Amino acid sequence: MKAIYPVLFYEEKEGGYSVFVPDLQNKSTCGSTLEEAMSMAEDLIAGIVLDEMEENNQIPKSSKIEDITFEKLEKELNIENWEYISKFKTYIAVDVSSFAEKWGKELVKKTVNIPKWINAKAETLKINFSKTLEEALLQKIYKE
Repeated sequence: MKAIYPVLFYEEKEGGYSVFVPDLQNKSTCGSTLEEAMSMAEDLIAGIVLDEMEENNQIPKSSKIEDITFEKLEKELNIENWEYISKFKTYIAVDVSSFAEKWGKELVKKTVNIPKWINAKAETLKINFSKTLEEALLQKIYKE
């Protein structure tokens, strides 16, 4: 599933870009470079849309880009005298299905084998097997 939203970019005077998605309650992100800001906008949109889908909520409708204005955003956020170099708006398209495969909350059932004595001791201690495995895998993945 693709999600496409108009996004407002501000090139900041001190460097980097601020990014706003008006159709998603003016949620915002930023990036040091334009490429990073666009990537962050993709992640922001995909994350919000995926959360709404997983909660069985309605996905926010996308506006036409010509209906989105900088003036409206700045008024809603109560921004005055913002010093920026330039600003522009564009559409950002995101493949939410691809994002969901990587970051979705959908659970996957796995069968594991452990020694009987560890199983007995863990059950006695009321250890949550799924949570423990998830934590151990995250630790291995991110080498914390």
